Amino acid sequence: MKKFILLFALAGSIFACTKKEDGAAASTGAKGQNGITIDSSANTDLVRNMIAAYESGDSAAYRSTYSTDVIFHDNLDSMGIDGNVSMFKVLADKGIKISVVVGPVWENQFDKPTSKGYTSYVMSHTTNIYTRGDKTAKNVTFAVDAIKDGKLVEEWLFYDKTAVAELFK
Repeated sequence: MKKFILLFALAGSIFACTKKEDGAAASTGAKGQNGITIDSSANTDLVRNMIAAYESGDSAAYRSTYSTDVIFHDNLDSMGIDGNVSMFKVLADKGIKISVVVGPVWENQFDKPTSKGYTSYVMSHTTNIYTRGDKTAKNVTFAVDAIKDGKLVEEWLFYDKTAVAELFK
């Protein structure tokens, strides 16, 4: 009887100490799981480069991160690349300087493409600080960028426009 109890304890210990890899692999196909989240990738680097170009006022570098037919949804006002890049001239003409505090930037990759063929989206959270003379305004921007073939192809921006409006007067 002692041998039987010892064998049972040994088997239980071995079972308890083995890795549960099969269960982890099976969970990836579970209902509701259809992609992965990544905090560092070529796509997150692309968004960080776009943010750096925006901050430095380098419209050529900024433009190079986007596809030629990109669609911007700037607080739900839609425009193309030329309309969006025109902000560089407006900011320069008003003498407004920008600094950006970059918060979290992460990528979601999905298994199934959208109707537009997108599988990768990068989300970013920034605090933009605008300075004109002795006046300063801040706004927090949340952006979602769809990425395809190494370019930003569609962008949704959400921020409070009223925070910066005073500097444009």
